[in-house]
Amino acid sequence: MEPARFSLRIHPIIMKKMKIIAENNGRSVNKEIEQILKWVVEDYENQKGKIKIED
Repeated sequence: MEPARFSLRIHPIIMKKMKIIAENNGRSVNKEIEQILKWVVEDYENQKGKIKIED
């Protein structure tokens, strides 16, 4: 499956901080944001149940 593209507007200070966090974790900013989103989805599903996706 090809990754979906999404344009994100982000405050410059948050972006600078994300670059530091990503670098410390050995990731690109894109991969760091993707990992954070995975954690959010996982947390949501743990609280509310699995999200069903139709193909």
